[in-house]
Amino acid sequence: MRLIFLLVLALAVSVALIIFPDIADQPLRLEAFGWVFETRQGAFIVALFVVLLLLWLLRTVLGGLLSGPGQLWQSLSMGSRKRREKRLREALERWLNGDGDLNARLLKRSRKVLPDWALDLLAVMGTPAKDQPAPDAQADPMLTAMIARTVTSPLVSPRPDLVVRKEHLKAWLEIAPNSSLARSRMADVAEEEGNWQELVDLLEERWKKGEQSAAGIKTRLIHAYLKLAEADAEQAPALLRKAYRLSPADGAVMLAYGRVQLHDGDSSNTRRVWLNHLHYYDDMTIATELLAILQRHDPLKVYRKLDRKVAAEISFSLRWLRAELAQASALGGLAYEQMQKLAEEADYAPAWESMARWHETAGEYEQAAHCFSQALASVHKQKSGD
Repeated sequence: MRLIFLLVLALAVSVALIIFPDIADQPLRLEAFGWVFETRQGAFIVALFVVLLLLWLLRTVLGGLLSGPGQLWQSLSMGSRKRREKRLREALERWLNGDGDLNARLLKRSRKVLPDWALDLLAVMGTPAKDQPAPDAQADPMLTAMIARTVTSPLVSPRPDLVVRKEHLKAWLEIAPNSSLARSRMADVAEEEGNWQELVDLLEERWKKGEQSAAGIKTRLIHAYLKLAEADAEQAPALLRKAYRLSPADGAVMLAYGRVQLHDGDSSNTRRVWLNHLHYYDDMTIATELLAILQRHDPLKVYRKLDRKVAAEISFSLRWLRAELAQASALGGLAYEQMQKLAEEADYAPAWESMARWHETAGEYEQAAHCFSQALASVHKQKSGD
């Protein structure tokens, strides 16, 4: 601080001497111990400042020598270190803003600014995912994790090969088996390669460890259960029960579960669970498949049970099924009455379509054409609303 003050003072005096040259040219006479020294005021002031600067420099050097060679070297290299820090910061800012890469030469010069491990991480960050090295068991664990995270990032383009990403994730999980991010990305890889068993295991593990809530993981886990159930008939019932507990209203789950029961010869259980589902949820896919089953197993008996239910308390698809069962039981009058009521009240496309088929079978083509037209209009209206 004193040096800065001295420099500012010298600058101010120099400016004053330039502005007022007459003062600088005035003679100055000094007498001491019989000696006489004559000069001009301007030259004397400049010489005085130079002497003071030399004294400060000498004091700094002597202080460094007395403190030891290390302190002297630190004093001399401080300016170089600050310049390197500034260059490194500017390079990082350019890289973060996407205006350039981290060049290896700059990182090499920054060895004394940052520790080696930090510079290695910066080098990984500045290297494209496709150019990252293969996993190395001898490498620093932090470096292994950083490379794996870079290679498996969903934001990189082009993405490295699936096999390469999986190898990096395995290396990452070996050094950090509890890494939530590593397990999440391994689940992405398992889904991408169609390894449904591994995907189910990973998602269930994340859920049990509290890394993701049931609400957040539900849709993906149900999808994995359904895919695995398709591939493994032995596990299918247990997997579909798990899926049902996650989402009782999911029509795809109920459809798959009923089909598995039907395949195992348990059609009674299929009828029970599908009828119960249709009581609360509108699902024409299940209703259509259930109709085909019930038409072979005393449709009149099932119709009588359904006829006791109030229309307002059951879904549209169950009302449609009830009318179809009446038609299959040769109760044409009741079937037409119930189906027409459903079609007109709810503008329900499947009801209009069923009536069109019935009219067509009866040879009433004009009425059939009208019902088909109404069905198409209803579907178009529904799509417009969506």
